[in-house]
Amino acid sequence: MQAPLTIITGLAGLACFAAFSWAVKKHFRQTGAMPPGMKLTSGLSLLGLAWFAWHLTTGVSQAWPLVLALFAASYSVFIWAVRATRHTPPTLAFDTDKPSFLLRHGPYQYVRHPFYLAYLLFWTATALAAQTVLAWAAPVIMAALYFAAATREERKFAESDLSSAYAAYRAQAGMFLPRPSALFTS
Repeated sequence: MQAPLTIITGLAGLACFAAFSWAVKKHFRQTGAMPPGMKLTSGLSLLGLAWFAWHLTTGVSQAWPLVLALFAASYSVFIWAVRATRHTPPTLAFDTDKPSFLLRHGPYQYVRHPFYLAYLLFWTATALAAQTVLAWAAPVIMAALYFAAATREERKFAESDLSSAYAAYRAQAGMFLPRPSALFTS
């Protein structure tokens, strides 16, 4: 029973990671060369994926139903965010562009950074699957990078022509998690 679960878990994680990688090349806009912060994030993501795959060689944890649910949630949030941004894709993380539009539909009505939420769900699932305390290094490191990128993006909005609209939006939508009030008013 363990081998099929390990394979299913590995494939679910790989499907999420493949979708994220596709978006870097085919969905997000890039205003110049890939930003150094994005290069670092991509490199560490590859290392994290390799770490996850290596840990799967010992099998998957007893938390596999939660792991698969988190992978499904990650993929669902990611696809929802891609659909919401298909006509106005955001730039890559750590890009230096000046914001010219504000997204407030789809998952953006609940969280300001749904792509980062999807990635955080993914890394949490990989750590739960790995059956080791050290596996939590990946979600912690990646969360720090996503927080840095999100903070930088929010600073760009605060310094743009959209600053007042973004301030109102920040009061409504959480950074990575929905505000309870947004869940009940939508």
